[in-house]
Amino acid sequence: MHLAFVLPLGEYYSAEWAGAIATITRHLAGELQRSGHTVTIIAPDDGNEVFPEGNVLRLRHGSAHPMPTLLRKANTAHARLKGWTWHDYGPYLRGVTRALRSIPDPIDAIVVANDPGTADRLADAGLSKRTVLWLHNRLEGAETRPFASLSDRVAVVAVSQAVVDWTSERYLPSTPITVIHSGVDHERFLPRSDYLEVRDPVRVITHGRIDPNKGHEVAAAAVARLRQAGLPVEITLIGAVRTFGYSAEDAAAYADSVRDAMESADGTMLGWMPHEELAEQIRQHDVACVLSRVDEPFPLTSLEAMASGCAIIAARKGGIPEGVGNAGALVDADAPDQVAAVLEGWVRDRGLLTSMKRAAAERAGEFTWSATASALLRILDD
Repeated sequence: MHLAFVLPLGEYYSAEWAGAIATITRHLAGELQRSGHTVTIIAPDDGNEVFPEGNVLRLRHGSAHPMPTLLRKANTAHARLKGWTWHDYGPYLRGVTRALRSIPDPIDAIVVANDPGTADRLADAGLSKRTVLWLHNRLEGAETRPFASLSDRVAVVAVSQAVVDWTSERYLPSTPITVIHSGVDHERFLPRSDYLEVRDPVRVITHGRIDPNKGHEVAAAAVARLRQAGLPVEITLIGAVRTFGYSAEDAAAYADSVRDAMESADGTMLGWMPHEELAEQIRQHDVACVLSRVDEPFPLTSLEAMASGCAIIAARKGGIPEGVGNAGALVDADAPDQVAAVLEGWVRDRGLLTSMKRAAAERAGEFTWSATASALLRILDD
């Protein structure tokens, strides 16, 4: 089977970008290729080296191809006339269509991430036997307008039941949506050999984008309280500032607040690092915090930490509980008192901490990329 994955505007298929959609697509492509399928990836271009999985067709569109001012104005006017969400959607759609038409072999399925308008138009163009819209997020605002006329030729899947519920209640009440959970790379994210042994101090990690929605400073505040009480615990933050929808000033102010919180906890900030280094760092820790303030769709951060042998404290938001299940502690968002209480219990009772670490690793084992790929193929075989 030949599958073509289409990444949306602003999503790049590179390790430097390493967004969730690109990461999921990369692992799916690898699994499908290992099973004998052909995979093409069509993505905007950020000028960085692409992931090795799949045959990658880069659009002449993205941060590596700045648009001249006059052309941008013309495209903006055209987008406004068409009612499109993004000012540069026209060039993007034309680029995607050209790339698909340039593929000499027949395409069995086109999988479009997070873009109902593009999925609908590609289904109408008849460029493949099947078209799939894969919802990686809860879509809101103008980008949801195409849902109103989405063709029944488009199969819809989502990364979590939380995303399904959001979409069905608001936009697609009569459309069946299938949940396909993301997996985790168990060859890369795995526990250290002695992960169940008791040691001091208990090492806490929080990782991912530094963004006001992510709540890293809540974890730092909880650790600071325990350290002030004399308990043996420390915290590390891995990630770089990258926000969406915030001004540069607001992002910088938030980064300062995170830095202050980490300093109060005598914590360590390691910045961004590639997945290979990230996996090694995570497995050196005992507890991971995923404390998002927003309804996350189905975060990879929690699965990565659990697969690495970390006990998990996670916010009761969106699709996070679907991944954690009963294998971790769920807390309210923005609740450092609750985080501190859970963490204190584990620091004082190392047997409990050990059992939570074991439970997390076992739970993460239920999520594999081979299962994700198989679920997609079942949709296409229906």
